[in-house]
Amino acid sequence: MNVDHVRQLFTQLYEENWVKLYVHVFRMLEDRDEARDIVQEIFTNLWERMDGLEIQHSYQAYLFRSARNLVINRMASQDVGRKYENYLEHAAPVFDIMPDELLREKELAQQIENAIERLPRKMALIFKKSRYEQRSYLEIAKELEISEQTVKKQIYNALTVLRKKIRTIFIFFYH
Repeated sequence: MNVDHVRQLFTQLYEENWVKLYVHVFRMLEDRDEARDIVQEIFTNLWERMDGLEIQHSYQAYLFRSARNLVINRMASQDVGRKYENYLEHAAPVFDIMPDELLREKELAQQIENAIERLPRKMALIFKKSRYEQRSYLEIAKELEISEQTVKKQIYNALTVLRKKIRTIFIFFYH
């Protein structure tokens, strides 16, 4: 596709589907700002992938599937956040966590995030899609146009590297 055709198609999809997607997402989340953010993310992702995107059914089906997946991910992450907050509310007084322990926990989390960022680019991308976006190996393989076996191998390699780094980090922080 040439650039003008891509731009025209994107503009058409945006104009025909923005309101429909917004209403669809808003009905699920009942939050205007969150719905607007998700729809914006859908179109940003579409624009970034537009050139190499292979749509099997229709663009509209792709957009609504993207909306569903993003809403599910957002709800799951919010649920995890609420559960963690609830845990902290109830567990903190029982364990009487010291400020230096919280600081070490934050630093450990940052070091783990840094270790993920230092993975080879493609490996980090695959790992994040699997762990942060809860995407299946098959979904990742299709999106990145690689084999499912390659995705499995990259996840395995990432976990192997991260386990070694985390052991070292953990020893440094807790011994």
